Amino acid sequence: MEANETAFCSLWTVHIRIRDCADLFVNEKLVGDYFFNRLNPFVCEDATNVIEEAANVCLRKGMDLSLILHDKNTDVQNCLSTAGFKWIDTMQTLRAESERVEYDNEKIHVVRVDLRSIPSWVDAFCRSFDVLEWKSEVKEKIDLHFKKMILLLSYFRVSDSSAKPAGCTALFPNQGLMGLYCLGTISNFRGRGVAKKMIGVSLRIAQQQGLDLLFLQTFTNEGLFPLYKKLGFRFVYKKRVYALKRNSD
Repeated sequence: MEANETAFCSLWTVHIRIRDCADLFVNEKLVGDYFFNRLNPFVCEDATNVIEEAANVCLRKGMDLSLILHDKNTDVQNCLSTAGFKWIDTMQTLRAESERVEYDNEKIHVVRVDLRSIPSWVDAFCRSFDVLEWKSEVKEKIDLHFKKMILLLSYFRVSDSSAKPAGCTALFPNQGLMGLYCLGTISNFRGRGVAKKMIGVSLRIAQQQGLDLLFLQTFTNEGLFPLYKKLGFRFVYKKRVYALKRNSD
């Protein structure tokens, strides 16, 4: 699962190898995002210098540095505390235990995105996550890596003759697993089962491709773990998210 996650992040960012033992991912245009812009968990003899070098790279670019770290890696956690990092969130990785999610809402229709509908997916993504300023960068990355992902776009029927984009997700088959990323719902359609419908479609696609495992990540600050649990996802592991802000003392 971690290899799938790392490969997905690399599609959106520049990969910088630090001291041949740590992986830093950065994209200056995706400001404030700590899923894509981050230093991955690492095992190095000199953690302090690795952290300092990664921090210098980000600070030169005018960016905060985030590090996603396994919960039990206390040695690196101590280094982070000394360097001024703050624990800001926890990322939980979940796997689907159910083969299907039963949800038959005829008002919601989920389609697989083709080249012509990429702009609609990009718009739904940016509106779902309230990052309209990312639109040109997201469009560029999707155009570049479209064939490596399966993009889904949901529509909600608001009348007998009209349906509007309501949400999106990106499936990433890699390392023999199907990762579910970028699952978002536009604010006007939240609480209506849009995400649930997209997860059900994602499970079917994973099965059609012969991939037994569908997994996703969720952040504690989002408060979505109870929803995923109800939909048949099981906790696998968690990682802490630390951040060093540019204006930290």
